[in-house]
Amino acid sequence: MSGYHRTALAFCAAVAMLAACTAPAQVVTPSQAPADAVAAGRPQDLLYVSDLGANAVYFYTYPAGKLMGKLTGFGAVAGLCSDKAGDVFVVDEARPVDVYAQGGSSPIRRLKTSGAPYGCAVDPSTGNLAVTNLSSVEYGTVAVYAKAKGRPKEYPDNAVSSTYFCGYDDNGNLFIDGWNRSAAFILLELPKGGRGFRTYMLTRTVEKPGGVQWDGKYVAIGDRGAGLIYRAGSTGKVAQTVTLKKGANVEQFWIAGTTLIGPNAQSGGTVPYWRYPTGGSPTKTMNGFSYPFGVTVSPAKSL
Repeated sequence: MSGYHRTALAFCAAVAMLAACTAPAQVVTPSQAPADAVAAGRPQDLLYVSDLGANAVYFYTYPAGKLMGKLTGFGAVAGLCSDKAGDVFVVDEARPVDVYAQGGSSPIRRLKTSGAPYGCAVDPSTGNLAVTNLSSVEYGTVAVYAKAKGRPKEYPDNAVSSTYFCGYDDNGNLFIDGWNRSAAFILLELPKGGRGFRTYMLTRTVEKPGGVQWDGKYVAIGDRGAGLIYRAGSTGKVAQTVTLKKGANVEQFWIAGTTLIGPNAQSGGTVPYWRYPTGGSPTKTMNGFSYPFGVTVSPAKSL
């Protein structure tokens, strides 16, 4: 478990003693949850939120936000991602990556990891899964699982200290943010079929690496703690800065069309929605989390 996670968990545990670090209200287990839209013959998207303080993942109807269930049994829950089939990948710093079918209460498979895995992304062109690693020096910059199964191929780079989040573009190129060995922010690209990384320096200063996701035109890169999202080209040149008001500590966000969902990773945090790429003030806010960390939207299953 990383120092960041240990500090966050310890802080949340201390606050919990004062009854302030609580799980979301009206939490129900998957077995107690009302029949979801898929089971009822009305397929729809589901929003998953990882909560570091509760060490759990909650899932809701999207965009309505009706709580459908809770996933537990993690060591130190971290980032989330999903694929076109609706399967959800839960990264855990202390355990394998758990893979859940949409709305499922038990993993359909587990993927072995090493080091301190943190974020993930699925290649829409191949179904491959990429997982970042805070311990990049020792365990590799990123691990890629072919078709999101089996053992991964690890890609080392001695110039990289740690990687945080990643995202694939539509052509299967993988973009990753993190720190180099000089503690400077870096943006990496692992080209599709490539054996090594290209390194770019953003034309903006990033204080802390945040989420990374392809938005259909640009790589969206978060600056955690600044409330900013940078829309950058593949060379690192920033085309637009998106300001997230009341987004003081967004860690791993998710872009769903014209909406950006970003948890405020802090005790008593919220999960606001913003217009994307407009930004500005939230259009909606989900409350009552212990320490929300990551989000993903699992697309509706086809009947």
